[in-house]
Amino acid sequence: PSVGRSHRPNLRANSALGMAQCEAVASADQHMLGERCEVLNAKERISVVMLAASRHRLVIEAGRLDTQTEKGLEACSRFLRTLENTATALDLEAAPRDYRESFSLNYRGLFTEETRSYRVDILEAGTSLDRHPVIWANGEEYELSGDAMECSEKLKEAWSEVLTVLDMWITTTGSPRMPPQFDRAQLVAAMDNLDRAWACFENAYISELMKVQERARGLVAQAVDCERCLSLLEQSYSEDELVELPAYQAEKRALVACIARLNSVANFQRKGRDDLTVGILDAAVELLEHCDDTDIPLAAPGVSLGSARMLAEQVVESFEELRDYLHEVQHHLELLHPHLCQNAGLVARLVRWEESWEIGARYVHNEDVLGALCYLVPQIQRARSVAPALREMCEDCDAELFLILPRIVWLCLLKDPAKAIELIRRLLPHRFEQRAMLGGAGGGPFHRLARSHSNPDLAAAENARVEKGPCMGSELQAVTEKFWRAEMLLSRALSPGAASSTSAWEVLIRRAVSGVVGSEDMEDPYAALAEGGPRQAAVACAEELMHELEAWSMELQRHSAEDWNECINVLVQCLANGDSSRRKSSADNFAV
Repeated sequence: PSVGRSHRPNLRANSALGMAQCEAVASADQHMLGERCEVLNAKERISVVMLAASRHRLVIEAGRLDTQTEKGLEACSRFLRTLENTATALDLEAAPRDYRESFSLNYRGLFTEETRSYRVDILEAGTSLDRHPVIWANGEEYELSGDAMECSEKLKEAWSEVLTVLDMWITTTGSPRMPPQFDRAQLVAAMDNLDRAWACFENAYISELMKVQERARGLVAQAVDCERCLSLLEQSYSEDELVELPAYQAEKRALVACIARLNSVANFQRKGRDDLTVGILDAAVELLEHCDDTDIPLAAPGVSLGSARMLAEQVVESFEELRDYLHEVQHHLELLHPHLCQNAGLVARLVRWEESWEIGARYVHNEDVLGALCYLVPQIQRARSVAPALREMCEDCDAELFLILPRIVWLCLLKDPAKAIELIRRLLPHRFEQRAMLGGAGGGPFHRLARSHSNPDLAAAENARVEKGPCMGSELQAVTEKFWRAEMLLSRALSPGAASSTSAWEVLIRRAVSGVVGSEDMEDPYAALAEGGPRQAAVACAEELMHELEAWSMELQRHSAEDWNECINVLVQCLANGDSSRRKSSADNFAV
């Protein structure tokens, strides 16, 4: 199909000049035209000369008509319009085009009833099928029929014949001229032959495209049938009965599989994943049920389920949006573009479905990572209350926020590694030993991560016991111990007045947000520390820790940029309490 172009060359002046030149040649010098022009009246002569001039402007590259460049497309469009006008001027009868009545609504809209309606895309297809005898749509190859290929050959032959006849009316310099030997019947026969060949190919080619469209509709129609069956079951059974109903579970799996297939062929804005399964939806529904059941304690102290609920709701909502679309589109299947990626309404919903389900697969469907996220978000919210500048950055989505958040994430992890470790292990798997460790005095390095209170003595932490857990690598263990030491020294250096209202972790948060100590526009993060020797040692240890955390923050962002960007996106959504109105805006109004 033709592709819209926003910039076209201005040929109006050249067109006017060509018209004047054609009229001059056609009517001024009767002694040159002589008896040979008696078969053409003045109007016909002007039309033929203008057609010949338009033919001369066609762009030919390597022996083939160019319709891909701006200049080539404009020249071809002008020639086809002039060809129709010339056929009208010569009073030629158009080939029957009643076959268009069988075209779908989309294709009937491309043509004006039974007029010739010559189109560049039809000509382009007809003259290039020898090079591209197949149609690609939705990732599948469709081979054209023998009839379509035969009609294509006839169109190419008729097209070449018309160009040859018109070449006699133009000199090598492009000036119009009267051919030495002109046969009106030859031109009429060539144009009639082209019109019949054109109609034959147009019929065959559009019919092939409609078959492709029907197969494309089949993918959507299959999903529509699954959604309809699912809706009928939901109307016939209660929610408790549906949970135990095998037919309902089977239809739900089938619908998710259909959506995944549609996503793989239509969602070009994202990855087009087809491996997102119904298990993600089941996990989200189960999580929402547990969140609504106040009798089941899910969250540990300091862990909020608000983030889990928001992510689960996004999974369910995106699925319901697609179901609503399928319910509505069943009445408009004839409007579906055969290339499913060209249907804006479908693509918008698939984009949100893939994004929310991909996040659901990594966070909602993974209990350990979800627990780490539910721990991390309240800690960052607490950090926002400690450092007002951070709150402003979150509200404005300031660029500096995305430099500070990695530091905050690390400080939250180091504050209580056991609660946040699974999220960091997903982002930096190479920093962990992939084995479980038993606790005990000599049980392995992870026993150092157990903590019994907020400001532990390092020796006590060294001897703490855990039964099992992920094992940090030696470098990550070293920075963890450095954090604990800085926390202990800062706690000892707090002034008596600030000790009751400020913790060492809050001092480190203020330091992470403030950036370089001594900045004129930032308050001193160590203002709560008492003057004296303990302060100097605590500040030195904290600065050494923050300097090292910069390198860890860069690694967190760069090791797997895609995973980190997804993580930061989830964190920002959770901190913003999931603005559902913004998330759903792309799919509010129905469009195919």
